Amino acid sequence: MPSNSLLYFITNIIKFEGFKAKNYHFITDDELLIELEKKENLAICPHCNKQTDKIHQSHRYRVRDIPLSSYDVFLLVNRRQFRCKNCRKVFSEELSFVKKRRTYTKRLAKKVIKEVLETDVVNAGKRNRITPAEIDTILKELEADCLQENRQT
Repeated sequence: MPSNSLLYFITNIIKFEGFKAKNYHFITDDELLIELEKKENLAICPHCNKQTDKIHQSHRYRVRDIPLSSYDVFLLVNRRQFRCKNCRKVFSEELSFVKKRRTYTKRLAKKVIKEVLETDVVNAGKRNRITPAEIDTILKELEADCLQENRQT
């Protein structure tokens, strides 16, 4: 059974708005898995902007985050699907810290970009256990975000 003080500490270190650490496991000597859960059981329907609490189904998936001390950190996140009580459409809740269809957090992507700029793709990939293909995806997303920002200004 994990200690409450360590869970509280991990929740404050992780700092994802609206989430708290539910549990943690040491996967290996240098890997830590943190189970996150949403603090609220409500979501806003993107179709009609009404609030709902009717959960349709849940999907757990593992997301890589920035290291904590000497541990590689993985987050076990429950991405819930809701059925809107108003318009009856099904939608998945958005996670502010992970882009859609990604297996890493936004802050890990920022860390990798910084390391790529300071060193190279191979070394940044080794340090973060990320493949060159994933780094390529991160860099292409950054380029797309920059282009979109330039169009808006």
